[in-house]
Amino acid sequence: MRHYQFQSSCVWRGGEGGSQKGGWPGIAMTAVFIISGALLAAGALADPGATAQAPGSPTTNPAAVQYASSADSGQALVSGTSTLHAWTVKSTTIQGNAGFSGPLKADSASTVTLQSIDFSVPVDSLKSTEGSGMDSTMYDALKLKQFPSITFSLTKANLKTAPTAQDPAYHFDATGTLTIAGAARPWGLSVDVLPHDNGLLTVSTEAGMKMSDFGVKPPTAMLGMIKSGDAVTVKVTWQLTTQTAVAGANK
Repeated sequence: MRHYQFQSSCVWRGGEGGSQKGGWPGIAMTAVFIISGALLAAGALADPGATAQAPGSPTTNPAAVQYASSADSGQALVSGTSTLHAWTVKSTTIQGNAGFSGPLKADSASTVTLQSIDFSVPVDSLKSTEGSGMDSTMYDALKLKQFPSITFSLTKANLKTAPTAQDPAYHFDATGTLTIAGAARPWGLSVDVLPHDNGLLTVSTEAGMKMSDFGVKPPTAMLGMIKSGDAVTVKVTWQLTTQTAVAGANK
């Protein structure tokens, strides 16, 4: 602890006929010294090794780069089995955006952080490859009128591998909330992000799940004679394009 001591030759003797040495100017100078010393001491006690930052110095975080669904947004495929044959439904409408801590380049191995993913697939955009007969049954099972979209929102992501000459994609382990038919569940995904030279990104993932995990009853047809299996595979190939870069934080 530093000790600061200030002395003054100023002496004031009050009262009628009293004498003074230094007078009011001396007293004012003494007060200035005392106040200055107190401020210096307070600063030393708070942080003896601190260095003052210049007024107005900005505090910024690295810029984030935002991507959003391109005009050709890719496709989402859901495939399964039934007592009659295998089936697939397909959507070519994926809405949403993704954010990264910096720009992604196909020829760069720089480490980036996947900060956000929010995407949705409208339920009524899912169409059966077997014809429209299955669509209405599927929409009823997914509770289309109450919950018109299937959504995923990222909670966190860890970079597994950065691009290499042999593999130009970023590979992430991601965890988020997947919501189907109004039922929200924590869900883990392996997410591959492939940057292209024209600024586009391809984000892809594939996962197996059960319809019953989300309270969805596997559809049936022909008065129950044809029954869908509970297990399905979901494969998403999502195309995104660069949006404006925004400051990471100044909140």
